[in-house]
Amino acid sequence: MSKSFPPSLLLTVAWISMTWAAEPTPTVLPLTVGDAIKRALAKNFLLQIEQFSPKIAKAQQKSAAGTFDPTASVSYTYNYQEQAGITVDPLAGNAANVALLGITSGQVADASLSGLLPLGTRYDLGATLNSDDASGQSYTRYNSYVGASIIQPLLRGFGTDVNLGSLRIARVNVTLSQWQVRQRVNDVVTQTVQVYNDLYFFTRNLEVERRSRDLAAQLLKDNMKRAEVGVMAPLDVVQAQSDLAAREERVLVAERQMKDTENALKQLVTDNVSDVLDLNISIKPPVADLTYKVNRHRDFAAAFELRPDYRQALLDLQKRNINLVFARNQVLPRLDLQASLGLNGIDTELGNSLLGVTGKQNTVAASVGAVASLPIPNQFAKGELDVAKLEIARALVDLKRIEQGILVEADNAAGAIETSRKRIDASRAAREFAEKTLEAAQSRLASGTSTTFEVLQFQRDLASAEISEVGALTDYNKAIAEFARRTGTTILQHRILMEQTP
Repeated sequence: MSKSFPPSLLLTVAWISMTWAAEPTPTVLPLTVGDAIKRALAKNFLLQIEQFSPKIAKAQQKSAAGTFDPTASVSYTYNYQEQAGITVDPLAGNAANVALLGITSGQVADASLSGLLPLGTRYDLGATLNSDDASGQSYTRYNSYVGASIIQPLLRGFGTDVNLGSLRIARVNVTLSQWQVRQRVNDVVTQTVQVYNDLYFFTRNLEVERRSRDLAAQLLKDNMKRAEVGVMAPLDVVQAQSDLAAREERVLVAERQMKDTENALKQLVTDNVSDVLDLNISIKPPVADLTYKVNRHRDFAAAFELRPDYRQALLDLQKRNINLVFARNQVLPRLDLQASLGLNGIDTELGNSLLGVTGKQNTVAASVGAVASLPIPNQFAKGELDVAKLEIARALVDLKRIEQGILVEADNAAGAIETSRKRIDASRAAREFAEKTLEAAQSRLASGTSTTFEVLQFQRDLASAEISEVGALTDYNKAIAEFARRTGTTILQHRILMEQTP
């Protein structure tokens, strides 16, 4: 942009770490536009809320990456069983007795590592050690096993495009959340500039209304004196009284407008809660940079690079394309290759059993096969694919709508700058003419060649011209701020540094 900004507006927005030093709330807070922007960036609640979004998105990305975390498990089981039976003693008249026939005990230790790979491969690596001992048996049998099994999808569920989809969407969401913060910064800065200028306008408006009321009060006083000496009709006094009452009402309205706008600015520039209403804001007149120039070719092109809503729409389209790839894959039949390979070691000695697995004395257990399935007629997957395609088509149309809107909004905002700049000169000239007209009318009234009605009207014209002049100035500043927002250049214009989430 052609506008230059003082170094004091070089700000840093850290997502959540940026805080304002604790300080007691002053009775009166003096502000310039730059001060208001700084405080809004540091203290505005909407910005503080939005700054959580990138951190949440980062946490969700970590969660999505956890899909491929391997799961390690270890288990140990001890088994004990007593076997009872019935014995018959013929000498005792075939009496039946319950007797303990044997005791069996054993231990099972198991360890495994399982997980999912980006190609869709599910794996399970495991080792098992089993021992059993029975009464009457002179040895303990040890059975050890080491093996691996995999399930590899060949159609549905195969490939990184499918299995990394959630992680890729999470990464897009991180970028999208950062653009959301930029949009919030744009909105808050623009709103701060506009409310600041509105407060200046209503402050000056109140001054004008009070001055207009004082003029009417003075005119009433003068008319009453003239009526007392018989050089003015009572009707002129009544007219002055009526107009004074109306102007008193306008003062009351202007006071309320100024107070409401001051409260709006407080919400933007302070995070005080309990004593926010006790704070008064004193602002300095905003400076209008009348040398500000719009470069439509450059600024409109920048809008497509910097407008947060447009960048978010592009990212949303990217997410929908990721979903489309997944939906297409889900239409395919399921065909999974399954395979396993294991080694067994069996011996009455624990060491020999383990050597049977790790050495040459082992037995092999292997399997290989395939599983195929397909819902008929697979309406769910086909319906989801149709939905994904239609959502992309809708998103593309919406993207064109946004592109058209950017050009129209930016052009309207540029036109508002030019119109407001011209209004400044025109309103200044109108105010000067209104001052001269009122002075002439007051002189004629004093000489008896004018009427109270004319003077009151010229007083109202002067007040209206003064308010219009202030309005043209503040509207010009607000138009520049709005143009920056519509072209996405607010952050650049105010030299705000955006620090990325670590």
